[in-house]
Amino acid sequence: MIPDDVWLPALTRRRGPLTVTGREVLTGGYASAGAERVDLSDGTSVVVKEAAAREVAALRAVAVVPALDEPVLLAAGTGWVVVPFHGGGPLTDDEPVPATVLTALANVHAHWRGRRPRTVPVADAAWWRELCLERTAPAVDALPEVADVAEALRAWADDPRALHAATATPRTLTHGDPHRGNVVGGRLIDWGNARVAPAGFDLAVLRAQGTDVSTGDPAEDGWSDLAMAVAYLGFAADHLGPARVRELADMAEGGRQAL
Repeated sequence: MIPDDVWLPALTRRRGPLTVTGREVLTGGYASAGAERVDLSDGTSVVVKEAAAREVAALRAVAVVPALDEPVLLAAGTGWVVVPFHGGGPLTDDEPVPATVLTALANVHAHWRGRRPRTVPVADAAWWRELCLERTAPAVDALPEVADVAEALRAWADDPRALHAATATPRTLTHGDPHRGNVVGGRLIDWGNARVAPAGFDLAVLRAQGTDVSTGDPAEDGWSDLAMAVAYLGFAADHLGPARVRELADMAEGGRQAL
């Protein structure tokens, strides 16, 4: 965990004198890295968490979006961030994604469209080939029942339509992982997978979990369905089994056909 003498002075400069009155190690969406809820003497609580450079950069980029209705970043430094604490659990399967989340994403996408925050990685053709060949196909190889999916992944890596989409589709700052587990207290948390990519990438994740959203551009939506399905295939192969791998592969192929 991040020592108090590292982050508390930075927060104090923003909010005035503060002391720590309690703390609790967090699990769930907040805990993509070591994280704890810290209670403060002014009656508020914050999350102090370890953060890679891309997450620090992404949160700093989100913090300058003028249309957001509340701060998303309270303090940051090398390897850590302090963000607001939102109580409650993640969204259940039958709960709709709150309008606040959809609006916040839309505002971030609009503000950063055509620009790249420094340090946030880019979803380009090189990223696509690495995703298919180095990150996803080896995981799927472990499941002989879906050997054809691994074969398809290796073909998709050099698919001309996918490579063109990876280069030509307009990009913005994306959250990268806006699934239901990262929606807590009506707010989107954990920007650790942020990427400069088409806005459709975020919408594809939401759409795959039942939210009726799209960019309105069939080619961008197709590329987004393909890329995000492949991005989740490795996790599915490791944790969810052949049936889920097959479902995601079908989603990916549907997206590819739309290009």
